[in-house]
Order: sequence, then C-alpha cells, then structure tokens
Amino acid sequence: MIDKILWASDGSNYSIETLKYVELLAKKFKAEILGLHVMRDYHEAAEKFPLEEKNKLIKWVEDTKSKERERLESIAKDFKEKGISFRIEITTGIPYKEILRVADRENVDLIALGRGGSFEKFILGGTALKVLRESSLPVLTVSESRKSLDIKSIFVPTDLLSTSRLSEAFRYAVELSNEFGATIYSLNVVEVGDYNFPVDVIKQIREFSFGELEENLSKIKGRKNIETFVEAANNVWSSIVKFANEKDVDLIVMMTYSGKRFSKDFIGSVAERVVQGASCPIITIRP
Repeated sequence: MIDKILWASDGSNYSIETLKYVELLAKKFKAEILGLHVMRDYHEAAEKFPLEEKNKLIKWVEDTKSKERERLESIAKDFKEKGISFRIEITTGIPYKEILRVADRENVDLIALGRGGSFEKFILGGTALKVLRESSLPVLTVSESRKSLDIKSIFVPTDLLSTSRLSEAFRYAVELSNEFGATIYSLNVVEVGDYNFPVDVIKQIREFSFGELEENLSKIKGRKNIETFVEAANNVWSSIVKFANEKDVDLIVMMTYSGKRFSKDFIGSVAERVVQGASCPIITIRP
C-alpha cells in the first residue's frame, strides 16, 4: 500500500510534526522515505542586482543549501539507526511544482507535508494548498502536535452520491485499520442549511441516509471495526470537524471532491475547510 513516502521539508514546526507520522507509517509499511527540500529559485532576481549584491545572494543560497543538507543528513542518520531507509534530495524551483515533479518521478505512494501557516482562518499555507489541489496522489497534512502518535481511530466523512468514491476512501482507511488495529468511524452529514424542516422529516432523511450508507459499506471488502453515523446539520464541514474533535480521532481520510467535479484548481469547499479546521492529521485522496 505504502512503499515510498515523499516528505516535503521546509524546516518548520509543521514539517517536523509531519515527519513523526511519516516515521510511524514507514515503520508499519516498511516504506522508504525521500526527504525533499526545495529552495526557491532566486537566479532571475539576482541577475538584476549589482554584482556585489548578486554575489552575496548567491553565497547566501549556497550556505542555506549546505545547512539544510546537514540538517537532513542528521535526520537520515537517525532514521538509519532505526532501520528506516531515508534518502535526501535538495532542489531549486517553485516548491509545490518541485514536490509534484519529484513525487511523479519517484513514483511515491504518499506525499506528506506540513499544513503550513495561514493569514486567514480558512486559508491553507500556499504550498500545501497547491499540492492538495493538483496532486493525483494521496496527501498527508499535519499541523498540530498530539499527545499520542498511534492511529487507533480513523474517521472517513462520506457522501452518498458515489459508491466508487466511498469505496476508494474506505479502501485506504481499511488497509490502514488492518495495520494499526484501528476503529473506523463513518459519518454522513445531511445538510439542511437554514431550512426549518419538521422533526419527523429530518428523522426520515437520517434513516434513509443511514440505510444507504450501510448498503454502500457492505460492498467493501475487509470491512470490520466500522461504526456508522448520520447527522443532520446546517453545513457539512463544521459537523465533520466537530465530530472529529468529539471522537478525538487520530486520522481523517477523505476525498477531495464531493458531488460535481470542479476544476483542478479547486479541491472542494468542504475538503478545504476540513483540512484547515481539523486538529488531527488528514489524508486527502483525489478521485
């Protein structure tokens, strides 16, 4: 399932927290880790500088690369002592493009990176957002540190519009569950918006949704340890985040699209807001 993981390192706390989960997955699946650091390309800007300033910039870039290589080599040495294969690569360019390029070239199974900072509550860090939007591979994003790094509960938010999407997310979650012995929580949120539906109507909708969800889940091979839930709420994403917090789940696995397919520059408002709002690690999968 996971033979090679690309860990995109930028030296931030988000990146270091992500590495902890990369190590956890690498141990379970005996996977190889490729530690990638991307230096932004300053050559075009440097050409416009006076010679003295240009040389200073070039020296700074080379010194920074050297320090980053030393940092990654130290990490690689530590992982080698733990019996985990860890390779290093340092490239120059636009970070998200280089991450996607190297991931494709190396045929990795998972891209892992810190969720990054944001200047508004619901805006992801630029590199993480662009990777999420354009990656055809599963992407693990991590932001906050957690007390336990074990994965004992996996949360899969679902819709009822596509059994194939449901199966794809659950296939991934089931395989992780088998490795970690984790319980899987399945939640379908019936979005009612601001409409004041009668209580009996809401009850009927929930019962219908629960039946549909159970029927879809019955088609998944290897189903076990799955608990299903259906809730009615004003909006989907906040209910997903609330559920994850209440259950204190260790990992969310979710599709990046729900319903209609959007352009490649849009991962879906629900997925984007959940990735930004949830405190636990998230693996997003693009259909």
